[in-house]
Amino acid sequence: MRIAIIGCGWVGEKLARYWTDQKHHVIATTTTPGKIIPLKKAAAEVHLLDFQSTVDFDFLNDIHIAVFSMPVSRNDWHRGFEKLDEQFSKTIFFSSTGIYPQEDKVFTESDTENLRTDILTSENIVRKKYPQTTILRFGGLMGNERSLQNFFKNRLPENPDKPTNYIHYEDIVAIAEQLIHSEIKAETYNVVAPEHPSIGEVLNLENKSNSDKTGMLPQRIISSQHLIQDFNYTFIHPNPKCF
Repeated sequence: MRIAIIGCGWVGEKLARYWTDQKHHVIATTTTPGKIIPLKKAAAEVHLLDFQSTVDFDFLNDIHIAVFSMPVSRNDWHRGFEKLDEQFSKTIFFSSTGIYPQEDKVFTESDTENLRTDILTSENIVRKKYPQTTILRFGGLMGNERSLQNFFKNRLPENPDKPTNYIHYEDIVAIAEQLIHSEIKAETYNVVAPEHPSIGEVLNLENKSNSDKTGMLPQRIISSQHLIQDFNYTFIHPNPKCF
């Protein structure tokens, strides 16, 4: 298959490497010239694509699957994206569980009230252009150098009791692989590890905090049960304590 990863960042590069190893023809795009050479180690083709300035999208002709990984909370790509005329049989958009409000509850894809406006606007723009798009809402991206231990190397978390809503990149790769071979279209999935230990548990803290507000923030959980049920998916890394 010919797969385009449009906006090939941290996760996109890992997907590009995996799909290239699977003998797919991967086309990666970036807005940064300095990333072209590194990305050539992961993809068959690398192109500069900035929706604010690019006018020639011919290199996207004959693409079977387009993965849209533009910055979900920014709108500088919206107008240019709407000018994209290429057609794709399957499209996937990488979004964020940051779309859900900071409330004390378990959120599922059926929750549609008080969603974060900038992220929802991005999702709607992609879905309007390509109605078949499946939206993957990622939790906090983790794996390798991305870890809570590194994030809090020189400081304590303000709220160690806060539940984690994270996802390991190896699960993202595995889920994306299942998705490109499935008949599922126009769905929305939360992609979050099913276990939610607190930040303090992941860091092995003993109820230490540098804030008097510990425990007062909403205990917000993002559920991935819809994904698990539809794909009969078993997470490679179900618990952030073991990332």
